[in-house]
Amino acid sequence: MARALPLPASRTGWRLRRGPNRDWPWALLFLGPNLLLFAVFVAYPVFSGLYLSFFDWKIVTPPVWVGLDNYLAFFRDPLTPKLAANSLLYVVGAAVPLVVVALASATLLNAVARGAYAWRAIYFLPLVTSPVAAAAVWKWLYARDQGLLNIGLSQLGVPRVDWLFNTTWAMPAVIVMTVWKLLPFNTILFLAGLQEIPRHLYDAAAVDGASRWQQFRHVTVPLITPTTFFVLLITLFGLLFGSFDIINVMTQGGPLDSTNVFIYDIYRNAFEYFRMGYASTQAYILFVLVFFLTLANWRLQKRWVHYE
Repeated sequence: MARALPLPASRTGWRLRRGPNRDWPWALLFLGPNLLLFAVFVAYPVFSGLYLSFFDWKIVTPPVWVGLDNYLAFFRDPLTPKLAANSLLYVVGAAVPLVVVALASATLLNAVARGAYAWRAIYFLPLVTSPVAAAAVWKWLYARDQGLLNIGLSQLGVPRVDWLFNTTWAMPAVIVMTVWKLLPFNTILFLAGLQEIPRHLYDAAAVDGASRWQQFRHVTVPLITPTTFFVLLITLFGLLFGSFDIINVMTQGGPLDSTNVFIYDIYRNAFEYFRMGYASTQAYILFVLVFFLTLANWRLQKRWVHYE
């Protein structure tokens, strides 16, 4: 059989180029607007904030260079350990149910046959609700005298609880509201991951005599670990950086700083106390902590995440 000869460059639609690439103006034309927006609204604020962390700036007065004083003040601040403890309690207390309950609810929704779309629509309603509006409604539900939760407890003979003004119950109340708000999004991600698991694996497990729980434990859980890893990461980011609006509406960090976390204290130092340099320092320390937390998760994923 005769060997086919390669077609000339003109016949294949390709041209051999020599010399400098002349396509860079087109690349710059299409990428330029995005690069400009990134430089103005992301890169410049990031580096400006880092530069500002070495100054003492009250907004109305000229900035004064203080070097590392803001960083030293952060570690000497008596409020810092409380902020760290509150942030850890908030993240762990909300992240665990946001992963475990989301996986369980996604498994149930994936198994629903009749009325599946209606149930999913009802379940995902909190996702389309504004965080500020949702926090305002939950603040009313938690109200001591007219709150729906306390009215129900009083009907059962349980004393009323001042949920948002009690140092013991304020953080759990905020955590419950946060889980309610973020749970649908995590459920969507788990539901998408569950639908990618081949059905024949469950059929093979059923033929081998595996129960529903054994199928979930030995088939679903290992194959859903990539989605679990992704959900865990975005949940940590959302809790550390996206909790401001909920806490600002419900508790303003109180009572007695019992719900004050890093992201809210950054806002308070910057726009209430006008300590812009110190707030920038807090922001960058939080960034470093999240960076190393993410790096640790990437390292640990090799031990429990199974990619097909």
